[in-house]
Amino acid sequence: MALFATSVIQTRCKTFDQTMTESILKEYFENKISSEFLSADLNGSIKKLTYDTSEISVVEMESDSEYEVEPQHVNKILTDTLNGNLTFDNLKTIASGLMFSEYFTWDSETEIGERIANIIFELDNTGIGFPITTENLKLWKEYLESGIHKLNRK
Repeated sequence: MALFATSVIQTRCKTFDQTMTESILKEYFENKISSEFLSADLNGSIKKLTYDTSEISVVEMESDSEYEVEPQHVNKILTDTLNGNLTFDNLKTIASGLMFSEYFTWDSETEIGERIANIIFELDNTGIGFPITTENLKLWKEYLESGIHKLNRK
């Protein structure tokens, strides 16, 4: 599957009100901070450039190691969005940040890693794929668990 990203990463950009911080996302994945704290960090970190492109401001991790995104991390962001703890915009921002991060990784050569890659790509590219809706969030969770992709373009 060809991957086409519609986001542009801007690191430490002064034109943004806020920046997404990779270290905060990591702490969220490790259950060290709440979804509300993460949401506050994400707000204002994405700026629409044109109708189909956006730019995200990210403070990258200063680390020589990588952090592997696992199924429970993807499930966590989907569940917190379903529960209203993260907004659809928060979820798209997280997906964009993950897509272009050099710190967050996943092994797309494995079956579960491919599912993670597909979900993150689809969340980041809603304009060419599937919109973020409550029903689609449930279907992404099901796909993550079962490997059966039931989302339909409407």
